[in-house]
Amino acid sequence: MKALISVVRIWVVRVASLFYFKNRSKVIFYHDIHSDKQYTDMSTPIELFKKHINIVRESGYEIVNEITNTKGQIEICFDDAFLGLYDNIELIKEQNIPVNLFVISSFLEKENHINTEQLIELSKLEQVTISSHTKSHKTLNCISENEAKQELKDSKFELENLIKMEVTSLCFPEGKFNCNVIEIAKKLGYIKLYSSLPGFYIDEFFPNIKKRSLVQFSEEKEFKAILKGGDHVLGLWYKFKHFSK
Repeated sequence: MKALISVVRIWVVRVASLFYFKNRSKVIFYHDIHSDKQYTDMSTPIELFKKHINIVRESGYEIVNEITNTKGQIEICFDDAFLGLYDNIELIKEQNIPVNLFVISSFLEKENHINTEQLIELSKLEQVTISSHTKSHKTLNCISENEAKQELKDSKFELENLIKMEVTSLCFPEGKFNCNVIEIAKKLGYIKLYSSLPGFYIDEFFPNIKKRSLVQFSEEKEFKAILKGGDHVLGLWYKFKHFSK
């Protein structure tokens, strides 16, 4: 049944992509990549990741640290800071692939995740931007306002103290958030808030709430359809799952 649902979803995305504009700027995201050792079941095989990068560039997109144009740019995010990205960082450098790495600050030194030394090393690379994925990955719309504030405040402080750079972007754990979480984050100095709602970069959910498309297991035809915007047809479903007022 699960496999059937996946097949239906892929076909819906592919058909829907026929009705969207091409080459509009978009954020896509993964959790990790792996060649030899796999640190999470959410990890993308390195060969599939390379195929995605080739498709992006052959389709006329530029991969950038930060999207500045409404068309022709792709931003790539990695959530959770698993070790696979670090293990394969030479690929990122050799192919000059800018990535935005969302780090859970209390998970540094935790098994299967990067440690403090590796974080600092990555932060010095021109291809890597370090951002917050909260302190301990708690679902922000399921905890008290005070607890959510502490999650965001501590993460920002700890990461900035380690990398000696300002951290102004946040990714919601499990993609879940509400209006209170948005206000707390903005007051603490987070400028860009990344959701897991599919959409083009310019199509913000609220001001500065960026939409992103999960592509970690997408094969070639589905990936091309997602770049065109085919997964946006699932937007209401993702909103229902991830956002509460």
